[in-house]
Amino acid sequence: MIPTSGIENDAKRYADECSKSPNASWQGCYASYLDSMSSETVFSIPLIKKFTYADLKKSQLALGLDLKGGMSVLLQVDLRDFMKSLAQGNTDPAFTQALDKASELQKSQQGDYISLFSQAWKETSAGKPLATVFARNESLKNQINFNSPDPDVLRTIRTLADGAVEETYKRLKQRIDKLGVVQPNVSLDAARDLILVELPGIDNPERARNMLQRSAKLEFWDTYRLTDNNLSQRFVDADLRLRALLSGDTTANTAQTRKDTSYVY
Repeated sequence: MIPTSGIENDAKRYADECSKSPNASWQGCYASYLDSMSSETVFSIPLIKKFTYADLKKSQLALGLDLKGGMSVLLQVDLRDFMKSLAQGNTDPAFTQALDKASELQKSQQGDYISLFSQAWKETSAGKPLATVFARNESLKNQINFNSPDPDVLRTIRTLADGAVEETYKRLKQRIDKLGVVQPNVSLDAARDLILVELPGIDNPERARNMLQRSAKLEFWDTYRLTDNNLSQRFVDADLRLRALLSGDTTANTAQTRKDTSYVY
């Protein structure tokens, strides 16, 4: 499409000038210009529709890797840190050994990480229940307790891990959209926690590599309802104590204890 060619020629001219500055690369300037134009209207059909640069690029016919060249990348979603996060830093040697073994098995076997971890845990745990690793995680208290059998624990972990892999896949697609590649192919092999990425005609492989490899930190936070364990009353008590302290009441700083003064005769 002519409008996109015009924008790309402008980007090249901009990059020629921009790259003369210290610490500025031609590719970086070129990509920056195209990024700035991605949401700008560059073509319109009167009374019908307006098109941005990104719209026109997406509507172009992709030539494919075999005709136009590009990048093909196979990414493995690393669930080791995810498991450690769920275990909240549990230092049980059997757990650490199982993680190490699962990571090693992943290099030579086709299974997903949770299945490989399950296999490794049976070898390192000496019969210890898997629930002992995860039961202290407050965010899992409705799914895992110290009496939960291993199959139930693994089922819960697998569900959470599948969600993490799916979220990684979605975030990766969002990153790729920002590269301005025409019709990229991104596919998920959920059975092995693998994501295949094909980027036809990519003109800045280094930028694409950095964007794909950038880690997305997934964090878990404990949440509470106001009805949990009289939580709302605790806020009221804290507010009253703070108000007393601000008014100069020094007794509010004094720890109070309760004593049963009733007697039974």
